Amino acid sequence: MTTWRRCIFALALAFAIAFTTGCRVAAGPQVTLEFWTISLQPFFTDYINGLIAAYERANPGVKITWVDVQLQAIEQKMLAALAGRVAPDVVNLNVEFTVRIAERNALVDLDDAVPGTERAKYFEGLWTSARFKGRTFGIPWYIAPPVLMYNTELFKKAGLDPMNPPATEDEMIQAARQIKDRAKVYGFMPLVDGTRLMHRFLENGLPVLSSDGKRAVFNSPAHAAYLQRYIELYKRDYFPEDTLRRGFTGAVERFSAGQLGMLVTGPQFLLRVKASNPEVYAQTSVAPYPAGKGKVIHAGLMTLTVPRASRHQQEAMKFALYVTNDENQLAFSRLAVTLPSTKRAAADPFFKQSGAGPESKAREIAADELESSRDLTVVVSNQSELYKIFREAVEGAFFGKMSARQALDWAVREWNARL
Repeated sequence: MTTWRRCIFALALAFAIAFTTGCRVAAGPQVTLEFWTISLQPFFTDYINGLIAAYERANPGVKITWVDVQLQAIEQKMLAALAGRVAPDVVNLNVEFTVRIAERNALVDLDDAVPGTERAKYFEGLWTSARFKGRTFGIPWYIAPPVLMYNTELFKKAGLDPMNPPATEDEMIQAARQIKDRAKVYGFMPLVDGTRLMHRFLENGLPVLSSDGKRAVFNSPAHAAYLQRYIELYKRDYFPEDTLRRGFTGAVERFSAGQLGMLVTGPQFLLRVKASNPEVYAQTSVAPYPAGKGKVIHAGLMTLTVPRASRHQQEAMKFALYVTNDENQLAFSRLAVTLPSTKRAAADPFFKQSGAGPESKAREIAADELESSRDLTVVVSNQSELYKIFREAVEGAFFGKMSARQALDWAVREWNARL
């Protein structure tokens, strides 16, 4: 056979093989899904890449493009993508952002899109957390009930017993005062900045909305007294000014630098402390969240959403349910020190195992807190506008522009004019 004929034969054979295997070699992926997450790189890069690789192997017609976005940028990036008609297909959002995007009629209604048998795998309270006007727009992914991290060396320096950390909000405030007075560093950066004050109200049995959800009611004497207590602590320099400007980000940075006695956060942030300052990590112990009077704990829930602008909604939904299934949530929890949102995964004995490091203890504490944990994000129409009003009121009170009662009265009037 001549060289020319051998080439023709080889090409014909290659074509025949491709044809008999459905042309998979030549055709490549039929669908490309863009998947956005929030701040998972670099700590969980290998996990997400492995998750995607396994899915692509099981679904050869699908390719997943992963984009990780910082928390402070996710909402604006999402809004820009929607406006530019280049929306991703599966997007990780917290409950607040989920509701805000759903209000624009930009997300798929998951109560319609997800079969009841699939919905039943998730804790009901978590499935309904990302609701707007009675409909769910976010598939529950991972949840992080907060724990109390504290610096044992600063406790000792302040004359506090590291074996007896504060168990209530009142005890935490007293410990923070003692750390500032004796150890000469801030004891805490309380979670009272902006809209997070709403969570503290609810944790203390103080409602934000009326029972029918049609009126704001957060201006009672009890609400004002609660806010005033923290204003007095601020005026007396028991927590820093950047608590109100930088909130959680500033608190993590101060704690990691050994300049904050206590940090209330999800247990997954132990990994960030460990990476940024091993010395402080070695001094860190954990305890249950110092609860308020309402016997409920705000726990931030992360969701997966599917934009209505996705050109591949069915494939996107399938991938989102894959990411949040029992096996994958359990595998993520083993790495991330978070809790799963599915019943079967949360019941795994892994969450009761003890270990040497603070991560194991934090995980066990958080698992015990699941019963009293909920995402307490206040869901209202015109959320962006109403939240802005609330933030202005809180800042006005802290910076002395209004009294606590005047600030809350003003915010309630503005809310009720819009609800």
